[in-house]
Amino acid sequence: MIRIVYFEIRKNYLRSYVVIALLSFLLINILIIYKDYLYGPNDLYGYFLPHTAEYQKWWQSYQEMYDKVSGKLTADKARFVVSEYRRLDAMVADGTYSREKQEGTYTGYIWGDYVFITKYFYRPMKYVSTYESAIKQVIENAKANIEFYSQCGNNFDKSKNEFIVKHYSGRKIDVFHNGKFWGLLFEYDFSDLLIVLLLLLGVAPMFVNEKNTNMDKLILSSIKGKFSMTFVKVFSIFLYTAFLVIVFSGINFLVCKFLYGLSGIQMPIYAVEAYQYTPLNCSVGMFYVLQTLLKVVGLFVFATWICLLSALFQRVVYPYAISTLSVVLGIYASGYVASVETSKTIWALMSPFTLLRANKLFNELLGINIRDTFYLRAHVALIVQIFIVLMIFILIYMIVSIRDLRVIKKLITRESS
Repeated sequence: MIRIVYFEIRKNYLRSYVVIALLSFLLINILIIYKDYLYGPNDLYGYFLPHTAEYQKWWQSYQEMYDKVSGKLTADKARFVVSEYRRLDAMVADGTYSREKQEGTYTGYIWGDYVFITKYFYRPMKYVSTYESAIKQVIENAKANIEFYSQCGNNFDKSKNEFIVKHYSGRKIDVFHNGKFWGLLFEYDFSDLLIVLLLLLGVAPMFVNEKNTNMDKLILSSIKGKFSMTFVKVFSIFLYTAFLVIVFSGINFLVCKFLYGLSGIQMPIYAVEAYQYTPLNCSVGMFYVLQTLLKVVGLFVFATWICLLSALFQRVVYPYAISTLSVVLGIYASGYVASVETSKTIWALMSPFTLLRANKLFNELLGINIRDTFYLRAHVALIVQIFIVLMIFILIYMIVSIRDLRVIKKLITRESS
């Protein structure tokens, strides 16, 4: 079995054009991340300033202060940040501060210092230090809601608030790290598009090549049988998909680690402000692992769909064309992952690309009502995709079986004539 799997991998994925595309895409991916590092990404409301000569003093001052206050959250660190904020707030309050360049400042300008301290240190540290009390208030409200919905007979909202009490209790943040850098990593999805293109290159010709080279006739004589051969192909697709996702995710992490630092890998995911209401209680490092695993599942489902199209059509152009259309429709449907409309939510759950949006599935409490019980939308999406991939496997097996019967009939007809 292992030798057959290796043969499938070598035959389909170690082709020169696939390897060249993989290496080229890895380089492009690194350059895209570096471009965002130099000029700043466009989707984070101007938080990340460009790493250019103009902002060199900003970043130098930022790193010096970050080294001073990051790590274990202490009263001394908090007092230092608050005192700097109050000092600068008092200077800019009446608008009479100097607009000229000033010596002994963090950024060169008083207003720049005020924005610098407020945006990068005061507000993030305030969020961290007040999170415990804020989430306790959420829990108290949820407990009151449980009692209210119990009296009203609203089992779904009662179940939802019970989930909140169970999963939000005991939360506390006792470290200070820049969660925005982790948020940037979680949001980065250009590499997903590159993986999709590599899946198209590797999987779309899988069955078509066998028909063109008469390998389908040779497979008929395999002692392993059609089911085993189909399983081998699907398993090789899984290995190929997992390899691509792990490699690109690893590269993304290493490049971001080198450029941004990514300190605080053990801090809780809710220490990232965008994830303050996440249902998860894991660390940011574990969340990135979870995100990677969900991408493996989602892209594997899409890859098996490509395989199904390859088994269905005689010419490779059709799997390429239909798969490309499926990508567009699947990504569009996954955009409804947080929709409150049932029909749109169902479309999102049907799309394998929804599992590529772990940042949307888990940055807030997204659920679905099933028989008056609250279930996480991410869990339902995962179960739906597992069911879909099983159905696709059965369809592939049926198509291959029908195709083999046709080949056998042709051979018998040829022999009899």
